[in-house]
Amino acid sequence: MRLGTILALAALSTLTTKADALIAYDGFSYTAGSSLNGQAGGSGWAGSWSTPGGLDATITASSLSFGGLGTSGGAATTAGFQPSNQGSSVAFWSRNLATPLGADGTTVYLSFLLQPGAGSGFYGGINFGNVFIGVSGNQTDYGLEGPATDLSLSSVPVVQGQTVLLVLEAQFLAGDDQLSLFVNPTPGQAQPATPSATKTDLDLGTVTSLIMNNYGGYTTDEIQIGSTFASVTSPASVPEPTSAYTLLAGLALMALLKRRFRSDN
Repeated sequence: MRLGTILALAALSTLTTKADALIAYDGFSYTAGSSLNGQAGGSGWAGSWSTPGGLDATITASSLSFGGLGTSGGAATTAGFQPSNQGSSVAFWSRNLATPLGADGTTVYLSFLLQPGAGSGFYGGINFGNVFIGVSGNQTDYGLEGPATDLSLSSVPVVQGQTVLLVLEAQFLAGDDQLSLFVNPTPGQAQPATPSATKTDLDLGTVTSLIMNNYGGYTTDEIQIGSTFASVTSPASVPEPTSAYTLLAGLALMALLKRRFRSDN
């Protein structure tokens, strides 16, 4: 087998493994300054971002960054807002998944970047089913919340202006599920043996959507849902599933042309 063909197949193996393991992705690669409302990029979703009202979320010119984690440009932010009360002063943005999650015996990973800005509100993060991941009300450490105000906190403090990588492992079981939170794992490394926080008293049920939920002053980026820890913590740029196959076709063609050129000469 020619070297070019071998390289193409190796690249295919890496990209298709990543693409196959990804369930949904949004890196917020939208026009800077635009509203999040109606944005429909990424993959694995059934519709666009929407809100019943409240704080607007806008797109930044650049991504958040964390330890070489792959990014695609842009982020969704409510920074600059200074809400005075709940209700209309809460940023509540939802997006439906193309495929519902939660079948017993399956495991799903969710990762995202979160940065509390200066003067950020007293909570901020993401709702995945009926678990909240991020900064719970008036807490000083990242953690999991649900049901209601039942908390499981990590020992990682919330620092304004500092980006964190939050990774949830959801093992869907008959009855209550096994939820593990990893705060700031190293991109590209194996899943840590010990989670930062766990919950075993919550049944997520069927998860049909994801909700960005904060009290203003937070930036969210690189939402990834996948079937493996590696698929949502890759240090490489994140290929959407269709992009992986497009790149594959290009690599295969290059290998074929290189082989034919050598044969003709």
